[in-house]
Amino acid sequence: MRRIGCHVSIAGGVFKAPERAAELGCEVFQMFSRSPQGGAAPKITPEIELAFKEEMIKHKQKECFIHAPYYINFASSNKAIRSSSARIVREELERGSQIGAQYVMFHPGSAKDMDRNEALKITAEGVAKIMDSYKGSTELLLEISAGTGNVMGDTFEELESIITMSGYNLGICIDSAHMFASGYDIKTQEGFKKTLSAISKTVGKSAIKLIHANDSKIELGGRRDRHDHIGAGKIGREGFEHLMDEFNLDFILETEHDKVKEDIIVLKNLRSNL
Repeated sequence: MRRIGCHVSIAGGVFKAPERAAELGCEVFQMFSRSPQGGAAPKITPEIELAFKEEMIKHKQKECFIHAPYYINFASSNKAIRSSSARIVREELERGSQIGAQYVMFHPGSAKDMDRNEALKITAEGVAKIMDSYKGSTELLLEISAGTGNVMGDTFEELESIITMSGYNLGICIDSAHMFASGYDIKTQEGFKKTLSAISKTVGKSAIKLIHANDSKIELGGRRDRHDHIGAGKIGREGFEHLMDEFNLDFILETEHDKVKEDIIVLKNLRSNL
């Protein structure tokens, strides 16, 4: 484990992603399987499925992960939006199962005009709707949010509530920039210990399945989602040393592609020093 990768484009088809990942130095990678902005998902035919799997082997990519589209919102007061969100994420799980993706991760959404407890309840109901009768191989992960505005799931307590109320034992994707912006100090040794304690008291360390490794342009507790290159932001390399030392998981970068190759090298160097 502790394999390193980043988010890559699927322009031209999902089967193009493994080669792009390899060119960047990835050992694993993340992608959208459809446009993150909207529209119908391109069909994954048996031919595309086979081509994708062949490219994974050819380019020595060990795993792939799918990020759900940004526009889904399980905490919306609009029932049609909630229903559509559940349908789309379920589709992503099915599509992931077709091509052998390990995880699909998603952001719960934002509750603008309702009580937060009610928003947590309907978010959990949406998760249950996704998972009802699902038999595929791809696992669903909740991703911790940065806490901007009325965004849900910005604390481990809220993630635990969603999981418990849904009735399904989901995993968690932790994003270093989101955690930091939400007030979880992973930069200092003492702060990181407190963060681990918060995880242990809520979802549990075993629930953490994947790391989104992003430095933050935003200060601790700044409650905004702004990624920076590793070591260039407010977290610094120390935070990623802590994460890598503690979690034997895959690390996915979501930094700008102008320097993502360098970020991959930085993480590989940190790994080699363990």
